[in-house]
Amino acid sequence: MFSDGAAETDNESVIAYCRGAGYGIDEEPPAPPAPSVPDPRDVTTTVVGGPLRDAAVEPKPGDFRPPVGAGDGNPHGPDVYAPGLPGGGLQPTAPPDPVDDGTGEVPTIDEPAEVKRPPQAATVGEWRDYAKTQVEDEAVHAEIDRATKAELIKTYGG
Repeated sequence: MFSDGAAETDNESVIAYCRGAGYGIDEEPPAPPAPSVPDPRDVTTTVVGGPLRDAAVEPKPGDFRPPVGAGDGNPHGPDVYAPGLPGGGLQPTAPPDPVDDGTGEVPTIDEPAEVKRPPQAATVGEWRDYAKTQVEDEAVHAEIDRATKAELIKTYGG
């Protein structure tokens, strides 16, 4: 009978069975073999759906921040590792935006974004904010603050 992971017997069959099963008999049990990391490039798989590409297995020149050692070593082994987590320190978290989008116009920081007219169901506060983007005169802004939603829609909704 076992007690606290130990047992006593003089039955040779039980001792042979336990020794064959890896139990230590009058000694420490043998250490389990160290597992080996399988190389996924050697594993055959069946793709269900659209095929995906792993930058650690098949890096391409356009990949943003591919893993160090990608394509050279086992992607799940110690020689291939990520350069850092996105957002850690001063690392970029996305590829830089191209300056020229093909239209020939280069956006500037001073250029205000286009403000879209709110839907009629929007709050009076949203309509006031929108109306103030349409007029630069501070005196008109004071009038906008006193206007009703219906007046704002009539004046700036069209």
